[in-house]
Amino acid sequence: MSALLIVESPKKAQHIGHILGNGWQVKATLGHIRDLPVTGEAAYVRPPDFAMRYEILDTKHKEIVSGLRAAAQSADAVYIATDPDREGEGIAWHVCQVLKIKPGEAKRVSYQEVTETAIRKALLAPRPVNMRLVAAQEARRALDRMVGWEVSPVLSNTIGAKASAGRVQSPALALVVERERAIKSFRPTAFYQVLAHMPGKAGVSGWRASWIDGTKEGEYFQDKAFAQALADALPSMPLVVSKAESKPTRKAPAPPFTTSSMQMDGARALKVGVEDIMKAAQALFDKGHITYHRTDSPNLSEEGEALLRTALEKAGLHVVEKPRRWKAKGDAQEAHEAVRPTEPLLEEAGEDANQRALYQLIRKRALASQMPDAIYQQTSCTLSGGTFHWRDLSHPALFRAVGSVLTDPGWRALYTESEDDSEGKETEAANPVPKLFVGDKLKAERGEMVSKKTKAPPRYTESTLIKALEDHGVGRPSTYASIIKVLYKRDYMKRKGKAPALYATDLGEQVVDALRPFDFAGLEYTRLIEESLDLITEGKMPPRDLLAKSYADIQSTIATMPKGADNSQPCPVDGCGGTVSRRESKNKKGSFFWVCSNRDNHNLLQDKDGTPGKPFGDQVESNTDGPACPECGKPTGRYETSRRHGFFRCAKGHGTWWDDKGAIGKLWETLPAGKGGKAKPEAAGKKSAGKPAGKRTGKPAARRSTIMD
Repeated sequence: MSALLIVESPKKAQHIGHILGNGWQVKATLGHIRDLPVTGEAAYVRPPDFAMRYEILDTKHKEIVSGLRAAAQSADAVYIATDPDREGEGIAWHVCQVLKIKPGEAKRVSYQEVTETAIRKALLAPRPVNMRLVAAQEARRALDRMVGWEVSPVLSNTIGAKASAGRVQSPALALVVERERAIKSFRPTAFYQVLAHMPGKAGVSGWRASWIDGTKEGEYFQDKAFAQALADALPSMPLVVSKAESKPTRKAPAPPFTTSSMQMDGARALKVGVEDIMKAAQALFDKGHITYHRTDSPNLSEEGEALLRTALEKAGLHVVEKPRRWKAKGDAQEAHEAVRPTEPLLEEAGEDANQRALYQLIRKRALASQMPDAIYQQTSCTLSGGTFHWRDLSHPALFRAVGSVLTDPGWRALYTESEDDSEGKETEAANPVPKLFVGDKLKAERGEMVSKKTKAPPRYTESTLIKALEDHGVGRPSTYASIIKVLYKRDYMKRKGKAPALYATDLGEQVVDALRPFDFAGLEYTRLIEESLDLITEGKMPPRDLLAKSYADIQSTIATMPKGADNSQPCPVDGCGGTVSRRESKNKKGSFFWVCSNRDNHNLLQDKDGTPGKPFGDQVESNTDGPACPECGKPTGRYETSRRHGFFRCAKGHGTWWDDKGAIGKLWETLPAGKGGKAKPEAAGKKSAGKPAGKRTGKPAARRSTIMD
């Protein structure tokens, strides 16, 4: 028998090929093999039918499809094993379309881990393609295209710069912008605390108690003089224990990773972006080291529990008596178990540093989830010094102390969650409060007045932004990495240096303000859409109902946008007939140009004091001090850089050349290297052969999609 198995990843295909051996061909789709076009009327998804006209968009995938067709013709059976999620089901349907396989007759297989046992078990129980899942995936893709194609042009006109609207990216950006504005508008409040430093006993270090200042929630004690007077009086003040308690407390381990918790803890611990975390996880899954990494479920399969518990026993570590279970969030899609190692006894896996470090996190967290609680001895007390009078003020001199000591590490012997440095939390130092009894009399060694200020909310990091997205139900965990990537790519947010804090850019703030009228820009919208997609998956909602309502809402909002915000006007190029709109250069702020709707007809237009000028390359160059351009023969203009290095530029856009230290008539092919503008040694003495360095063709860039998923 000759069989063909189709997966998504080439690495996974290679790994599975070794597992299945002779008689099997294993080929990869390299993700989606078809998508919506990016130009022309077919690129839009519009009523009444909301047709989606798919195309194979690139040469690479055309070659892949040809290879799949050839392999399918020679195979006795075709199995489709794309990833076990909504996107994977959509890809499986596209594979059926290009191979002319009826979805109801397809052999669709899915598995949670790339191991021989799981794969062979899945091959014994193929199923048809789940068309309800495909319908939900198509509806999601249609909504994203609808938002991008319908709203992005309006958005660009409104803010006067090229910008894109995205169904999920926009509310995510709004979170970053609102946090940025909260930080900028924040005004710190000074307040004061008093600490009583108490002596230790029998070789135990001292401890401290904090003054209970009596302020209400959200208020702060701001009388500095009173606080200082109380601190000064503490050594002479008799303190009596009015309350005392010492008891054991327990802390259970965190559940195994879901996609979002893996992204958050991985990004914090590895000090890399969530995109790198997802790439590492994909590689580990493809190689069969971990279970499927796109999951909302914190729970393990029975097989997974058994593997982890056996591994703990063999390693001589304690195992909790009964397997742990966790309650998933209300909107979680629990089709897959939590992320865990497929072979828990394997201590190291991965091909690079990120993969190896992430595998360690996944393995330790999964194992720790089946270990006993960590146990602490928590001691607390309240000390009373009566009423403290100073000048005409009086306040109770009550002090509170709490201390915890780890007595049994339990799961903490194996795993500790990382913490985000920018969360704004203060790490409490160890405070060894001794065992005390009500009525005990104590004396403070010294008092300390501590000056503090309220802090602005911390900027988001990639980890905390993911948590906010999850808390608000914006998108799905599998999309978080792509959301963040898009916000960087579009220059809507950025990081400064290696610091993890995220800053909203001016462009990002403009986009958020311009999109406020649209429903999709709100935090609740994506959660409601996900609920609708779930209903489509369950067969309880026709996809067209969701698309029709969404399209109508978008168009009604577009109709309310201020007309004056649209800076488009007729194109001044003779015979063009298009409309032009003003854009700001992404690379050079404050520099503008004009884009024509008929970009294939001519170049971008220059900006002349806010009005469209001639197309670039058609300008008349007043500076003709340079030699003739080797391409068009027109005189070049001579200019100087900020370092006074001379160069020539063709007015027709055919290129720029460096001169030979001012010697007119010699044109060079290479740019000068290093400081001072000296040419590279290998370039010295070479004349231009009529092919300028950095040659510009003058052709417009290919028209690209503005949709951002």
